[in-house]
Amino acid sequence: MGRPITVERQFYTQKEAAEYCGYCVVTFRQFAKDYEIPKCGPKRDRYRKEDLDDFMTDPASFHNPVRTRKSGFVPVEV
Repeated sequence: MGRPITVERQFYTQKEAAEYCGYCVVTFRQFAKDYEIPKCGPKRDRYRKEDLDDFMTDPASFHNPVRTRKSGFVPVEV
């Protein structure tokens, strides 16, 4: 018998992508929203390895300033 063939994966589920990047799933999910990491696949539920590598190298290039969390309650005057 020959050596087993290993194939490097190109697409990851959210759980696998979080593990690949070294985050817990909840943290990765928030980063994916805030930084708009592109999703792929027919259900838009997969992350490409290339995109994850780019995100890990330079997260600021994925950052969307429009999608930031609001800090606390701001009263509205009428």
